[in-house]
Amino acid sequence: MRDDARKRKRDAIAIDENLERFRAWCEDVGIVTNDDALEIRSLKSDDEFADDRRHYAVFAKRAIEIGETLFEIPKSCVLCGKNSRAHGEAVEGARLGGGLALNVVAVGELFGDDETAREAKGFWDGFRAILPRRGERSLPMFWDAELRDELRGTELAAHLSEDDEAFDEDFETCRDALGEETANAMGLTLETFKAAASIAASRAFYVGGEYGECLVPCADLFNHRTGTNSVAVYGVEDDDDSDDSDGGDSGDTLVIKAVAEAKAGEELFNTFGEQSNASLLHKYGFCEFHNEDNVTVNLDVSLFEDVYGREKMHAVYDAMKVSLQSAEEERKQSLLDFFEAGKYYEITGANGVEDEFFALVEKIKDALVEVENKKVETNDVFEAIIDARLARYGAEAEDTIDEGGRPPAGGGVVGRQAAKLVRLQEMRLLNRVRQ
Repeated sequence: MRDDARKRKRDAIAIDENLERFRAWCEDVGIVTNDDALEIRSLKSDDEFADDRRHYAVFAKRAIEIGETLFEIPKSCVLCGKNSRAHGEAVEGARLGGGLALNVVAVGELFGDDETAREAKGFWDGFRAILPRRGERSLPMFWDAELRDELRGTELAAHLSEDDEAFDEDFETCRDALGEETANAMGLTLETFKAAASIAASRAFYVGGEYGECLVPCADLFNHRTGTNSVAVYGVEDDDDSDDSDGGDSGDTLVIKAVAEAKAGEELFNTFGEQSNASLLHKYGFCEFHNEDNVTVNLDVSLFEDVYGREKMHAVYDAMKVSLQSAEEERKQSLLDFFEAGKYYEITGANGVEDEFFALVEKIKDALVEVENKKVETNDVFEAIIDARLARYGAEAEDTIDEGGRPPAGGGVVGRQAAKLVRLQEMRLLNRVRQ
């Protein structure tokens, strides 16, 4: 059994010619790697999106101390509008900014096939070698209906159809701004735009200043870990005063330093911030088992309509307006915004239900007593709303998740198992607060 495990590990860490091309490119463009301290591993995954692509991770080759520099990355080799070899002027002329500018530049530099783009792709060839050639297929934006159904009832499921529409609008906005001739020359199709956007969504860093959103070679090799991180990126510029927001020199170089000690053989992590698994899956295509505190479920007026019907909730709203006439204006508007402005309240794994939601339920209960002319308990209203939210998940979720399909580094799960984990954690949270 132990020998089999060793063989699988050896197979997973096979020689990767693409990684060798990337390392050679880094040297050519002036990226400095602390090879004495760290090792970049190319790992084969057996998840459902693996195809022939590799996962990359950074490990400590020896003990690493806080403050050690691990990478130095000239800003001249981050991929963004300013550094575009092919279509920077076209993007600037189209007045595209932020994420749209990066998406379009990434199409032209990474996927374009006109003569100018081919020259640009030549410059970025070593970086392109380790990027997923068809985009980050583990992101739900690429999932079919059957796989998306595993997310039924979750907060993420509600966003995906909206995302599809917004994505189509962004694509048309870019094509219209660039003009048909330029867009065609760049190879800007819905397919290439979606591939580039998925890479940007899962890898982009905000470098600030004249660079904005960028793809940063080497910075995207570190896997994420919620709650703690091994490294931080210094040299990011603040838009207001161009000072370094991370405490380092904000000149022409990004510097990745260790912010925690690491033992030899340990994986080094960056952090993408405190995010729920739904958010991690949405942006990056994976979830973490330990990420329970950040689970978030929203409660909005539609749940009350599920329980009591739209007509009765209109009557409740009218009754509440009358009962709140003498209330302080700010307090009154805060409660009525739940009906008028689409306000919602959050349940989180760390903090439970917002206190203000209980105050709202109390006011709705009083209005229900008036509308229905019968006794209504606050607890009954609250439980009915939680039950209505649970009902949106359909059949009971599995109590456990198969840990097969884990990425070979970084932990967590992807694909179907990730969707099940998001759904299971949300249902567990709702059942806890119902108690």
